[in-house]
Amino acid sequence: MHDPESASAEPPASPSRPALAQLEATREALQTQVNQLERQLARLSHDLRNPLGAIRLGTELLRRGVLDPQQRQVLDHIDSAGERAQQLIDQRIAEAQTATRGDERPRPVALHALVAQCVETLAQAFPGHALEHDRLGEGHCQADPDRLAQLVGRMVAEAAAVATPGSGLIVASIVEPERFRIAVHAPTPPEGEVQDGGGEDRLRDAVRAQGGRLEVMRQTAPSGRTLVASFARGAPMAA
Repeated sequence: MHDPESASAEPPASPSRPALAQLEATREALQTQVNQLERQLARLSHDLRNPLGAIRLGTELLRRGVLDPQQRQVLDHIDSAGERAQQLIDQRIAEAQTATRGDERPRPVALHALVAQCVETLAQAFPGHALEHDRLGEGHCQADPDRLAQLVGRMVAEAAAVATPGSGLIVASIVEPERFRIAVHAPTPPEGEVQDGGGEDRLRDAVRAQGGRLEVMRQTAPSGRTLVASFARGAPMAA
């Protein structure tokens, strides 16, 4: 008589090769969709950063005028909300970059063309400052173009925050044999009247996170401030 309890249990059937291949293909397709969504969110966050920077710059310019306590309190609330929104945007971009760093790889980028496109877009976000683009050197560099565009926007916003009202900003893209640089110069009020934009440390961290180095150069005659982000031209920008 057959005893079902004494019979040796049969091992579960292993998935067939076609089934495994189909599962792997499905997983890769889903991962690709997730990466695409993350990149879209990063680009949307970047697009929001420029008008938000213009709003914060507007509150800064208004604060320099004569205001009663209630008006100043309203501006403080607006600026505080803008700063919080900026932090959330930066966090969203950082999360998207972390999620997609295995998919987005540095590639040859025409630096002058990329910066020119950024300047054209930023000119609409900062109508109070005419933007001029200077080019020096020729050739491509290895970079993540989306992250590089985000950095240009942050540098212009920081420069505009300390610039003399109504002054022009000069954005320079520089290609050298071993390095490439992005520089933003802003004329500023006399040194004792310059109001720090408050974002130099955050900007320095952002440049360092991309494998570069930020220099802040100040001059007194005429008064001005120049931000210079420098990267190795051939080395990949860190994720």
